[in-house]
Amino acid sequence: MLYRGFSQAELEQEYSPSSMVGGDLTPYLASYAALSAKARAELEVRENLAYGDSSTQLLDFFPAPGAKAPLHVFIHGGYWQALSQRESALMAPVLHENGQAFATLNYTLAPEARLGQMVEECRDALLWLASQAETLGFDPSHVTLSGHSAGGHLAAMVMATASNALAQAGMRVRNVILISGVFDLEPISLTPVNDPIQLTKVEIHDLSPCLHLPAPGPRYRITVAERDTPEFIRQSREYAELLRKAGHSVSFDLQRGKHHFDIIMPSGTFLSSRSE
Repeated sequence: MLYRGFSQAELEQEYSPSSMVGGDLTPYLASYAALSAKARAELEVRENLAYGDSSTQLLDFFPAPGAKAPLHVFIHGGYWQALSQRESALMAPVLHENGQAFATLNYTLAPEARLGQMVEECRDALLWLASQAETLGFDPSHVTLSGHSAGGHLAAMVMATASNALAQAGMRVRNVILISGVFDLEPISLTPVNDPIQLTKVEIHDLSPCLHLPAPGPRYRITVAERDTPEFIRQSREYAELLRKAGHSVSFDLQRGKHHFDIIMPSGTFLSSRSE
């Protein structure tokens, strides 16, 4: 048995979200790009802010309508090897309407970066934002962190490894929203997704959120699409249960009628994150 009794073909299908939408991602990626471009055209935005020395260590920041507003930070998906902050601003308008500032992060992709480096870059982006809170005009004590797919993995690992550093920098993450995320890397290592990532056994252990839970504190929402693959749904459900057993404030929900790629389009995915 390869993993949980799956054949190789079955496992590859389970970890191919596009298998649930006919295999063609083009319309959804085009929507991400178009909606993000529309957000940039209609809202004030500070683009390509450098949080590190590399040309890939950038973020885009959308100020809130008012000063000292809550901040929502989003980490994009793409199986650690695709997309950027440029296609990942589609949720900016609804967050702006809800009185929140918004930052969307870029990070170095595989094969140029190892997975651990991506986690560190996302952490560094948050630390940089904390240092710039007064200049950018948001309240660092009211922060929501969200991530979709591979971004859900990165967000979970940032919380597992850097919550103390963020707190020391003056950033309080009050809400974490993990959307159709990956929380166990073992099956990923057994599929073609791993070809550019080349996970080692040590990385599978050290970078699987299910094996490294964060300290209690923020409210967690683990959400997944009804039309995600059964394995994506199982991983989300089981990670939520691990958090619950560890004493976290956590909710789990299945978004009816949605699939892996349109789950980040409806406003409800993000609006429930508003800090109180």
